Amino acid sequence: MRLALGTAGLVAAIALGLGGATALAEAAAGAVLTAFTLAAPGGRRKPEQLRPPGSAAASAEDPWWRVLAVAMFPSTYGVALLTGIALVFNPNLAAFLSGVMLGMGSVALVYGFSFRM
Repeated sequence: MRLALGTAGLVAAIALGLGGATALAEAAAGAVLTAFTLAAPGGRRKPEQLRPPGSAAASAEDPWWRVLAVAMFPSTYGVALLTGIALVFNPNLAAFLSGVMLGMGSVALVYGFSFRM
């Protein structure tokens, strides 16, 4: 889902007149920074006091769509919304945010494959 949203945002930024090379460079910067941040040791851990009380995590018995919705909230929804808004005002920022989404999707894909093995 994240890879599809990131690709769609990047294509939309290019369609709005941003040069292809510029859009790819900005998306690459966003993807690399995001992947580095998420892959860094301790990059995804939150201190206990910053975790919301009673956060509802999906369980193995939940349907696939609920697991997907919980996994995507709030990061994917937030970045997708900001990308959509940025498309109206600043295609450069939209390309960078699309890269952020692509970076999140890439890390999730690598994590998913490493978890299964």
